[in-house]
Amino acid sequence: MQIFWHGYSTTRIEAKSGDKEATILTDPFANEASLRMPRTVEPDVLLLSHQDQKRFSLENVLGKPFIVSNPGEYEIKDVFIQGIQDKAVDVGEKARPVIYRLTVEGINIAFLGQLKRKLTDFEVEELDEIDVLLLPVGGSEVMDSKLASETISVIEPRIVVPLHYDLPGIKAKLTSVDVFCKALGVCKRQDANKLKISKKDLPAEDVLVMVLERA
Repeated sequence: MQIFWHGYSTTRIEAKSGDKEATILTDPFANEASLRMPRTVEPDVLLLSHQDQKRFSLENVLGKPFIVSNPGEYEIKDVFIQGIQDKAVDVGEKARPVIYRLTVEGINIAFLGQLKRKLTDFEVEELDEIDVLLLPVGGSEVMDSKLASETISVIEPRIVVPLHYDLPGIKAKLTSVDVFCKALGVCKRQDANKLKISKKDLPAEDVLVMVLERA
């Protein structure tokens, strides 16, 4: 399995199971002067972390992917997806955030999208035995580095991929990934252009923070 980061909370997950290949794209962002969505990605699945699809730039996505933006269970090309939404939160709001648990090549992934608050007990219970945690860390409209650090302590993943942090020239006022690592205290960090991982390669002890270059 390979995970790429395109900016904000947009990631691309490429998986292979036997003769089945699947590409999952998350939360496509609107183009900016200094940050543009690649025009070469044609995903099989488009994963949206909010039920209000107008929050995302679907016109930047090629092909006709299967769109997931609601809670529930889905299986596409041997990728198992669980959309999680605590109905006790934001009661009365028609469209609400959704977080996801995915099982890809035997690896459990949590994608928190653009979540700004701490996880509820229900959400934590649903996100058990997570291997790779994709979460926002830059503050403003998403959780900040302190809350992200607390969330990691609760979920206890083996690998963390920080999302939605500051990049040169972007419109949003976000903090840097270095601020996030400082908030963690002890940060076993690797920088790479992608995360390539298999079940047998997952770290056994310390949490690994994979800081991905923008693809």
